[in-house]
Amino acid sequence: MNKLQLTEQLGAKLGITHSEAVRFLNTLIAMIYDTLRLGGKVNISGFGQFRVSYRASRIGVNPQNPSQKITIAKLNTPKFKAGEAFKEAVKLE
Repeated sequence: MNKLQLTEQLGAKLGITHSEAVRFLNTLIAMIYDTLRLGGKVNISGFGQFRVSYRASRIGVNPQNPSQKITIAKLNTPKFKAGEAFKEAVKLE
Protein backbone atom coordinates (compact mmCIF):
# COMPACT_ATOMS: atom_id res chain seq x y z
CA MET A 1 0.00 0.00 0.00
CA ASN A 2 1.36 3.40 -0.92
CA LYS A 3 0.53 6.82 0.54
CA LEU A 4 -2.26 7.51 -1.97
CA GLN A 5 -3.99 4.21 -1.21
CA LEU A 6 -3.54 4.75 2.52
CA THR A 7 -5.12 8.21 2.43
CA GLU A 8 -7.99 6.96 0.26
CA GLN A 9 -8.78 4.18 2.74
CA LEU A 10 -8.31 6.50 5.70
CA GLY A 11 -10.77 8.98 4.20
CA ALA A 12 -13.30 6.25 3.49
CA LYS A 13 -13.09 4.72 6.99
CA LEU A 14 -13.29 8.08 8.77
CA GLY A 15 -15.90 9.58 6.43
CA ILE A 16 -13.68 12.54 5.50
CA THR A 17 -12.53 13.89 2.15
CA HIS A 18 -9.34 12.70 0.52
CA SER A 19 -7.70 16.10 1.02
CA GLU A 20 -8.53 16.01 4.76
CA ALA A 21 -7.06 12.49 5.00
CA VAL A 22 -3.88 13.67 3.23
CA ARG A 23 -3.64 16.64 5.62
CA PHE A 24 -4.18 14.34 8.62
CA LEU A 25 -1.48 11.88 7.52
CA ASN A 26 1.01 14.63 6.61
CA THR A 27 0.43 16.30 9.99
CA LEU A 28 0.98 13.02 11.84
CA ILE A 29 4.22 12.36 9.94
CA ALA A 30 5.44 15.94 10.54
CA MET A 31 4.72 15.61 14.27
CA ILE A 32 6.76 12.40 14.44
CA TYR A 33 9.65 14.05 12.53
CA ASP A 34 9.60 17.11 14.80
CA THR A 35 9.53 15.06 17.99
CA LEU A 36 12.44 12.88 16.87
CA ARG A 37 14.41 15.91 15.63
CA LEU A 38 14.12 17.41 19.13
CA GLY A 39 15.43 14.20 20.71
CA GLY A 40 12.11 12.75 21.86
CA LYS A 41 10.42 9.41 21.29
CA VAL A 42 6.99 8.65 19.86
CA ASN A 43 5.28 5.66 21.45
CA ILE A 44 1.98 4.52 19.95
CA SER A 45 0.67 1.91 22.37
CA GLY A 46 0.30 -1.49 20.69
CA PHE A 47 1.76 -0.23 17.41
CA GLY A 48 5.35 0.63 18.23
CA GLN A 49 7.96 3.18 19.16
CA PHE A 50 9.87 5.61 16.96
CA ARG A 51 13.19 6.88 18.32
CA VAL A 52 16.56 8.22 17.20
CA SER A 53 19.75 6.22 17.57
CA TYR A 54 23.13 7.97 17.64
CA ARG A 55 26.11 6.43 15.90
CA ALA A 56 29.54 7.84 16.77
CA SER A 57 32.10 8.48 14.04
CA ARG A 58 34.35 5.52 13.34
CA ILE A 59 37.18 4.32 11.13
CA GLY A 60 36.27 2.12 8.17
CA VAL A 61 37.81 0.97 4.92
CA ASN A 62 37.22 2.28 1.43
CA PRO A 63 35.41 -0.56 -0.41
CA GLN A 64 37.09 0.42 -3.68
CA ASN A 65 40.54 0.40 -2.05
CA PRO A 66 40.51 -1.85 1.06
CA SER A 67 43.99 -0.76 2.13
CA GLN A 68 42.78 2.85 2.51
CA LYS A 69 41.25 3.82 5.88
CA ILE A 70 38.45 6.39 5.93
CA THR A 71 36.52 8.17 8.68
CA ILE A 72 32.80 7.48 8.67
CA ALA A 73 30.95 10.53 10.02
CA LYS A 74 28.78 10.50 13.14
CA LEU A 75 25.12 9.98 12.39
CA ASN A 76 21.64 10.04 13.88
CA THR A 77 19.38 7.36 12.45
CA PRO A 78 15.68 6.71 12.96
CA LYS A 79 14.66 3.44 14.59
CA PHE A 80 11.30 1.71 14.90
CA LYS A 81 10.46 -1.03 17.37
CA ALA A 82 7.19 -2.85 16.75
CA GLY A 83 4.75 -3.20 19.64
CA GLU A 84 3.31 -6.49 20.85
CA ALA A 85 -0.09 -5.98 19.18
CA PHE A 86 1.67 -5.23 15.87
CA LYS A 87 3.81 -8.35 16.19
CA GLU A 88 0.75 -10.48 16.95
CA ALA A 89 -1.17 -9.00 14.01
CA VAL A 90 1.43 -10.14 11.48
CA LYS A 91 2.43 -13.39 13.18
CA LEU A 92 1.92 -16.59 11.20
CA GLU A 93 -0.47 -19.05 12.79
